[in-house]
Amino acid sequence: MPNAARRKTRRKVNPFALVILVALILIAIAGIIAYSVGYRYISDSGVKFSGTVKNGQPVSGTVKYADGTSGKLKKDADSPYGTIVYNTGDVYEGAISGILRSGKGKITYKESGAVYEGDFLDDKLTGNASVTSDDGYSYVGSVVDGKKDGVGKFVFPDGSYYYGEWSNDKKNGKGEYHYASGAVYYGTYVDDKRSGSEIVTVQLENGMLYTGKCRQTFANGDEYVGDFVNDRRTGKGTYKFATGDVYEGDFVDGVMNGYGTYRFGAGGTPYTGYFENGQIKESDSTLPETAADENTGENNG
Repeated sequence: MPNAARRKTRRKVNPFALVILVALILIAIAGIIAYSVGYRYISDSGVKFSGTVKNGQPVSGTVKYADGTSGKLKKDADSPYGTIVYNTGDVYEGAISGILRSGKGKITYKESGAVYEGDFLDDKLTGNASVTSDDGYSYVGSVVDGKKDGVGKFVFPDGSYYYGEWSNDKKNGKGEYHYASGAVYYGTYVDDKRSGSEIVTVQLENGMLYTGKCRQTFANGDEYVGDFVNDRRTGKGTYKFATGDVYEGDFVDGVMNGYGTYRFGAGGTPYTGYFENGQIKESDSTLPETAADENTGENNG
């Protein structure tokens, strides 16, 4: 009777639980083997890596980014430099700290053909850089997180260029713009548009300084010095024509509008009074048109 009772209390092993236990053991063994040969999973600043590590340095594996981009990393354990070939076809060559691009490097973009060469910080395009593209655009200067920010020079395919201050990938602050026609602008910008009414000092690319209100010289010899608002001559200003005529007074949307004085270079009595749409108000007098905007070809300068 006692032996029979003991047999009744024995429990049968659950086959399913046994399978799970064996699987966990095998997984643990596989993990130990992978770890012993250098396989690691690493996450840093939103970048994830799975692959082989030697001497504490990732040398071969896959990197994945928060935006869904991934790439294949290859690097010698005793070198700070390596390559990452992305699933987009882009290629990075340069300094790699852990799994992050950090230091000097170069990215070649497959689709656009653009090439970025310069500084990286914590996997971001930040520092001083040179950017060129197949369609003729180029930029040399400061960047923050891949955007033009600081001082830099941007050259357009037609040869025109801007040198000066940038913020958030736009012309913001003091700078100089040289148009393909030969026209030149010295002054300030707000979000890519000429804007300003204060006397400023602009550091020019050639090392010289320009001090004064915003100034634009035109290819035909005309010159304007004064206020700009939203990329147009608006406010107080002086417009000197190549013919010798000079207008000093109010402007609205690029034309003489408001109170001002017009002096005739060939002689004659100056007119002081009100102007409307570029002409003396309530008069049939015909005055010369101010120069067209050299950037857009429209008379909105």
